[in-house]
Amino acid sequence: MLATLKRRVAALMLVLVFVSLMWASFPAASVAEQERTAAVAAPKRRLIICVDGVGFSLIEKMRRDGRFQSFHAPSRMIAPFPTLTNVAMTEILTPAGAVASPGYEDKFFDVEKNRMSGGLIERFQGGRFIKGTFRELFDYHPSAIKSGLGYAAPPLSTYVESLTDLARLRQKFRSSREPVFFAYTGATDSLAHLGGEWMLRSFLARLDETVKDIIRDSAEPLEVVIFSDHGNHFTGYKRASLKAAMRRAGMRLEGRLRDERSVVFPQYGLIGCAVLFTRESNEPRLAQAVSEAKGVDFAAYETGGTVHITARGSEKAVIERRAERLRYQALKGDPLGLSAIALELKAKGLTDEEGFISETEWFNATRDGVRPDCVRRIYEGLTSHVGNRANVIVNLEDGFYTGSFTMDIFAFLQATHGNLGREQSFGFVLSTGAELPTHLRAEEVWQAIGSPELRRQAETSAHHSSGF
Repeated sequence: MLATLKRRVAALMLVLVFVSLMWASFPAASVAEQERTAAVAAPKRRLIICVDGVGFSLIEKMRRDGRFQSFHAPSRMIAPFPTLTNVAMTEILTPAGAVASPGYEDKFFDVEKNRMSGGLIERFQGGRFIKGTFRELFDYHPSAIKSGLGYAAPPLSTYVESLTDLARLRQKFRSSREPVFFAYTGATDSLAHLGGEWMLRSFLARLDETVKDIIRDSAEPLEVVIFSDHGNHFTGYKRASLKAAMRRAGMRLEGRLRDERSVVFPQYGLIGCAVLFTRESNEPRLAQAVSEAKGVDFAAYETGGTVHITARGSEKAVIERRAERLRYQALKGDPLGLSAIALELKAKGLTDEEGFISETEWFNATRDGVRPDCVRRIYEGLTSHVGNRANVIVNLEDGFYTGSFTMDIFAFLQATHGNLGREQSFGFVLSTGAELPTHLRAEEVWQAIGSPELRRQAETSAHHSSGF
């Protein structure tokens, strides 16, 4: 019996030695497989933060100063035209379920009702401010009342609002157990407008420190994405005399359209563009009139699928679309300065017989120009984006603005957005999780940063926060 037991022990030892030798033969493969399995099994949270109105060039400056080093290199996010929040955020978040915006801002001209709608009263009714807009998709979005407090005694109140926004965002994230947390702060845009670059950089430094703390304190792997909807251009500003130009042309500025001479000019914020409403028959005359005003880059309107561009000195061009191809034709002068680019693309065999060029080729040729990706952005700006489209859109030169005279009393404008220029057009996207393309159109952002979990959350979540 003892001999039998010894034989069994010896056999067991041989088996153990064999298994050990087999394990030692494939150590790297086994460990690698274990790490892959652990990575798949480990829960990974995602924090996505939208900071309104922060430009790509400012983020580059912050990174040169040592900030946002936890992130990969930023991508330039090219905002749609006009470069306004409602337009850009709807474009970015349409794949996540955002509904179309009725207007370019919360206060807008209702074409069917022939009157202005929205504005302060509706803005401060929190449910209507959040519900039915892109804001519904955020787990944290400041209320209408809180967003308005930044204008109480700018720029100090604006800075205080931005810091309380950041504290509230952090608190909401820490109390949430959602795998993806989606947050928004609009205080950054207010800081750019009213506080200037120094105040905005101070806030962004605090944001960087907050993100570092959140990553350090997270109990599970955490990916952080930060993006903006457009940029802001910090420079000295003058008001463009659009109203005077329209009156000289015999037009009347009114709250509704009564006849061929009526023009409705919504006044919101202090911005680098203007959206004008008039009768269709008056569009060419109105565009010509405002294009001669000091500070105007060009005015554009659409007729029968063709976008007409008018600039100072009666320079004219048209943009036409055929499926995914676009054609720019300078009729008098060259208001967008694109004729040489079109000829170069033709010489490379990238145009069809009628001069149409693919969106991709236009993008590659103009994405770093003075008006990035302008052919497509202008065309879509005049034919899509909002429910109540303007008859004429005016693009102002850098350094010029238009908007509310009331705000002029309370604010010294430090920066603005709205036009096609690089500083106002280039937002950014930062990620700790993955390298991103050097350039992204607004409509491509969600594909780059979104996730199945976030899309499901956007479709099913019914508990979005909007408080202080």
